[in-house]
Amino acid sequence: MAAIPVVLFALDALPREGVKAAAAIIALIVVPVVVVVLVAAAWIGTALFGFGLGGDAALPPPIPPTHLAVMQEVAAESGVPWPLLAAIASVESGFGANMTTSWAGAVGYGQFMPASWAAFGQGGDPYDYRDVIPAMARYLVAAGAPADIPNAVYAYNHSWEYVALVLGRMAVYASHGPEAIPAGTAGVLP
Repeated sequence: MAAIPVVLFALDALPREGVKAAAAIIALIVVPVVVVVLVAAAWIGTALFGFGLGGDAALPPPIPPTHLAVMQEVAAESGVPWPLLAAIASVESGFGANMTTSWAGAVGYGQFMPASWAAFGQGGDPYDYRDVIPAMARYLVAAGAPADIPNAVYAYNHSWEYVALVLGRMAVYASHGPEAIPAGTAGVLP
């Protein structure tokens, strides 16, 4: 108990400016550490859920058979794996279930920005999977696929969370083979 009055006396003896300086130093150290820990935790959590390892993650939606046939044909011609094309189509529009224009102006099945569609769409319809899947492959090849898939996916959408989500779905589709995800087992991934 005698130590408490000594500590209080010592703190009282410090000049007010010294206390302010000590508090500022502590804030400069503690606040960035807390921010880094929170950001790292969010990134790791997103990556785990994107790879289907998180608590509520489920299987991605099934690939429509007609879309899968086009993906496999394009994969054979371009070298871009069909599970990658499936993963991107799944994330971007749910295989055409949601083709609304994004807040950034991306359109259609593959959510291409208009300038990118003009460069890779070869005059096709950005809402028709038969035109979009080959355009997706052309874009990915121009960005380094199949040799560097992560960076090619990053070029498609400049977000490492997006890359983690796409690669996670790609792994799920690849693990199920060309039959993809059986109907009735689909869930929603973040």
